[in-house]
Amino acid sequence: MSKKLQFLLIGVSILIAMEWRAWGYYLMPPPDYSQGGVILYATDWCPYCEKTRALLQQKHMPYKEMNIETSDTGRTQYQRLAGKGVPVLLVAGEVVRGYNEQRILQVLDTWQANQALHQEEEENKANR
Repeated sequence: MSKKLQFLLIGVSILIAMEWRAWGYYLMPPPDYSQGGVILYATDWCPYCEKTRALLQQKHMPYKEMNIETSDTGRTQYQRLAGKGVPVLLVAGEVVRGYNEQRILQVLDTWQANQALHQEEEENKANR
């Protein structure tokens, strides 16, 4: 095998190993612990977690909070969601890592629209 091919194979192997977690997201999507709702994985001391709480309250969004430092269940779920930092927001299976206000609002708006559509469908079924 030529030196160039060996170098290329080693380089590709290193890249795959470095990005294995990202590949894992595509091969095995993270579990949805939210059961169609909203879960915030956070800590008490994190200022971005506080901003996320405030944003959820401002939107009148019901959510469940899991403290990853005091809850074994919360920490386990956070790790399964490949959390690297806080906050991690799980909205009906959609994972938002970190405080990104635009992304959070986008995911919440989509979730609310789906909830309203689902409720409308249920009402239509009941009226038939």
